[in-house]
Amino acid sequence: MVKNQMFFRWLLLSLAAGFFFGSCGVGIPKPESRELTIVASRLFDSRTYETYLDSVADGVKINWVDASTLSPHKLDSILALAHGILLTGGADIHPERYGQAQDTVQCGNIDVARDALESALLDAVDGKRIPLLGVCRGLQFMNIHLGGSLHPHLPDALGTDAHRAGVEGNSRDTLHPVYAIGPLDFLGLVAADTLSSMVISHHHQGIAEMATALEAWAIAPDGLVEGVRHRDTVNYPCYIGVQWHPERSPSDQPLVEPVGRFFLDAALAQASRD
Repeated sequence: MVKNQMFFRWLLLSLAAGFFFGSCGVGIPKPESRELTIVASRLFDSRTYETYLDSVADGVKINWVDASTLSPHKLDSILALAHGILLTGGADIHPERYGQAQDTVQCGNIDVARDALESALLDAVDGKRIPLLGVCRGLQFMNIHLGGSLHPHLPDALGTDAHRAGVEGNSRDTLHPVYAIGPLDFLGLVAADTLSSMVISHHHQGIAEMATALEAWAIAPDGLVEGVRHRDTVNYPCYIGVQWHPERSPSDQPLVEPVGRFFLDAALAQASRD
């Protein structure tokens, strides 16, 4: 009987102490600050990609890694820790990667070293299911990686240079609308058929034949595919690409910031599983 009374007294004191310390925040571990490791295929002095994603990070610290500066061995070790992969804009992709090597005459600068690097990054996405965001060239390489092809020079296909016709003060960047097609619940958006945004483009190539593993969710007024994602959203919950440059586009638009947030949310989910 005495032992039982002592036990219940100890239990009540323990519960009371737990309530007191819990309500005062004493003895309760504080959540660690959220951190992500994002591997970019190439980063630039302008830091536009970092600024864009940092602006929608909502307190998340991003550790940036420029894959183009790493040895293959170092890249492998970093990819084992990566929470997201970003394929940035840049030089043309060698057309031999989509079976049209003769199209080099219609290309600008070609970066075969970067082609090899981004192929390795997408192999890592396939193997580790790392969240992926491709921008401009990044979208194009995603399409090629999955078996699609490109228009080597859009003016030949469209009859105009509308995707880098230039604006006053800038002879290359073009401000133009893009329109959502199909549901955009993955971006947290509704009424997709009425959504559009004014975005910056700077490219002379684009998707010709879209890879069967991809589906379009945004187009330009001329019908060029501008936004893609993987059809297999179970194994590839974040495999998304945009032809425009959200990092340089006007802010506070439905097809600009939500793209970055979707990517970072997927990277946070990846980090929680690691």
